[in-house]
Amino acid sequence: MNIRVLLSTLALSVLLITACGNQQNSADLKPDASADKAHKEDDCSRVHWSHHAGEDGPENWKNLCDGFSDCGGQAQSPIDIKSDALKSPAGLQAIAVNYGASPVDIINNGHTVQFNISGEHSAMLGGKKYTLLQFHYHALSEHTIDGKYYPLEVHFVHKHSDTDFAVIGVMFEEGAENPLFSKYLDHFPQSRGEYRTEETFEPASMLPSDMGYYHYQGSLTTPPCSEVVSWYVLKTPVTASAKQLKAFAAILDNNYRPVQPLNGRDVVVFNP
Repeated sequence: MNIRVLLSTLALSVLLITACGNQQNSADLKPDASADKAHKEDDCSRVHWSHHAGEDGPENWKNLCDGFSDCGGQAQSPIDIKSDALKSPAGLQAIAVNYGASPVDIINNGHTVQFNISGEHSAMLGGKKYTLLQFHYHALSEHTIDGKYYPLEVHFVHKHSDTDFAVIGVMFEEGAENPLFSKYLDHFPQSRGEYRTEETFEPASMLPSDMGYYHYQGSLTTPPCSEVVSWYVLKTPVTASAKQLKAFAAILDNNYRPVQPLNGRDVVVFNP
């Protein structure tokens, strides 16, 4: 799931992570009894967390630091989207993106591979204008559809205010080569690091032509798991080749959070 300010608190990027801290401090601390006081501070930037089962894994994120307490909240992401339980209320609006060209800035922050976005890029989501900050990847997908995982999911992270973010999620399925991967996959850092070039690319080219979506209110999918996100998970996947998906999965190392309880939240569907 960095939000250029929120994600430095995330220690990622994330979920999501990044509100902006593009890299987690290299002096990550692993939780232990002697460091308990540090873990209970609101500043969680030095607290180590991971996507794998264990004392620093998703099931324990909420216990690692007071600032991660939302990870145990009631409106968490990702979720399993059940097609037989969707609502389709009147008044839903189509997604309208206004993305331009952005220089290539690729970061591996230890939790995800992320493209930082420069320039004026925005989307109208739910009648509000959100600024695109970055997009990042999870393998396997974080959201599931009727219990089905996809091999890869990309999150386009947008900000309206410090307490109002929107993420467009796009699933990948095996098929034709992905043009962005064909050009830049060899440059994706295999571990913490960054690749930059003045070449530009078009983020909008990564979206499917059919922008129908599933929508619900949720959270960042990485610590601090803040419940400030409007989710728009697109119904139509894009493709990447089997070779590309395998190469990307090797870098990301199962960096997905397990699905979270819905806890009575509505999930709605919009068909263009």
